[in-house]
Amino acid sequence: MTQERPDPAASVTDGLKIVGYAKSGNGRIEKVECESWQPVNEVNLQAWQEIERQVARARDKVASGRASCLYYYMIANQMSLLLLARYTRQAAWRVFLHLHPFFFRRLSTEQLERYATVFKVSVKTLAEGELHTTLPSSTNPHD
Repeated sequence: MTQERPDPAASVTDGLKIVGYAKSGNGRIEKVECESWQPVNEVNLQAWQEIERQVARARDKVASGRASCLYYYMIANQMSLLLLARYTRQAAWRVFLHLHPFFFRRLSTEQLERYATVFKVSVKTLAEGELHTTLPSSTNPHD
């Protein structure tokens, strides 16, 4: 599935100009106004496509029973294991274990509440292993 390229006129700045640098006729580097954010838009689009691929892989990993739903939410929220450990005030080794279904199924309600708060989902959603889309759409927000 090919994604449409964003319209340059509806870029991240709504038509505001950006400043770039170029060599002038006398060899000096000067500020120049640019109207195109196309390179920035292209990079952002590629980054979101990669994030979407990572989230899809995480969803597959959870569906195949190789990871708990916490793994999906961690990836979908662009978090590392260490960052999730800090947000939940737990040791990284403990969070690592919770990413595996065997250990995840044994979590207490209190532990699930920590994760639910961070991921802004209900404890029931986590306990049942539901996977909700948490990513904003990578398509143009101005459409």
